[in-house]
Formats: sequence, C-alpha cells, structure tokens
Amino acid sequence: MISEFLPAVFLGIILSFTIGPVFFTILEVSVSKGFKAAVFFNLGVVFSEIVFFAVAYASTSSLLESIQENPSWKVLGGVLLAFYAVITLFGMYQNKEKTEEFSFDKEKASPNLFKNMIRGFLLNIINFAVLVFWILIVANYGPEFKETKYKLVIFFSVIVGTYFSIDLGKIYLAQQLKKSLTKNVINKIKVAVNTIILIIGFVLMFKGFME
Repeated sequence: MISEFLPAVFLGIILSFTIGPVFFTILEVSVSKGFKAAVFFNLGVVFSEIVFFAVAYASTSSLLESIQENPSWKVLGGVLLAFYAVITLFGMYQNKEKTEEFSFDKEKASPNLFKNMIRGFLLNIINFAVLVFWILIVANYGPEFKETKYKLVIFFSVIVGTYFSIDLGKIYLAQQLKKSLTKNVINKIKVAVNTIILIIGFVLMFKGFME
C-alpha cells in the first residue's frame, strides 16, 4: 500500500526543485515580504496545481496531444510569462524613488496575504509546462488506480504535500538570509527573478514560433 505512493514523494521533490518562475519567485517573496506572504504565495501555487490536476484528469490524452501538436500554446504561455515580468519590473521602476526603509512589519504585510496567494496562483497557472506535468502523471499512473480512483487523489495529495513541505523549507532558509540583506539587495533580487521569468517567456515564444 505505502509502496504505491513512494513515486509520488519523488515526483513532489522534482516538482519543488524544477527551475522555473515559481522556484525563484517564492524565494524572492520570502526575503522581500516575509514568511507569511511566502506561505500564502505557495498556497496560491497549490490551488493552481489542484486546477491543473482536475483539468488533466478530465481531458488527459486529447489535451496533451493538443499542447504537443499546437505550438500556439507555447507562444501563449511565453506571452503571459513575459507580460507578468514586464508589469512587475515596470511597477518597480515606478516606485524606485521611494526611500522608506525596508522592513518586515507583520502588521503591514498581513493585508497583502490574499494578494500574494492570487499572485502565486496566477504565476503558476500561466505556466503550461506544469499542466503537461500533471497530464503525464495522470496518463502514467491513472490506469494503475483505475479500479480505485480515490488512490489517484491520494497520489496527487502526496505529490502536492511533498512539494508544499519542501517549499516551506525553502521559505525558512530564505528567512535566515534576509537578516543580512539590504533593501538594495532585495530590489536586485526582484529584478533578477523577473528578468529570468522574462527570459523563460521569450524562450517559450521562440520555441513556439520555430515549431
């Protein structure tokens, strides 16, 4: 019984350490906005994973074939990621003249928790690579749990639980670093993270157009 779900643990680890927009952004949110904000950001990501799993479960083979054969999906994903990065960088540019001291005041951070959850949800939901990941999971492991569908839900829960637990560890480690980071360094991290997201977006668009 337990051995059936061991692959889910490894898949959760792979999902957590996949180098993509969420990987970098969750670290940035942790050091710039605090522990709670990063946890809520991660919860938003988890909710998007639930949506992806539901979509994958409902339309496994046909949707995977559509994504693989239609490069416009990659172009759309690239455009959305690039748009997200540009908007974030533009917002930072507009606020660059603000000189207030950087702080991690919990009371100030609290009203933005829901906003960070939405941010996590949106950033992950526009990454079609994650949708492909879940389609492949359902396609590969779904038949094994055909007679007991609840096991597939447990399999999914173990993947997401592992992913969330590891990300909590990443958030904690980032918190240990924030004490030595100045506001200037935090801003540089934000610029670097969103530049990486922008590059990922352009790469996806390029691949889509080339195909």
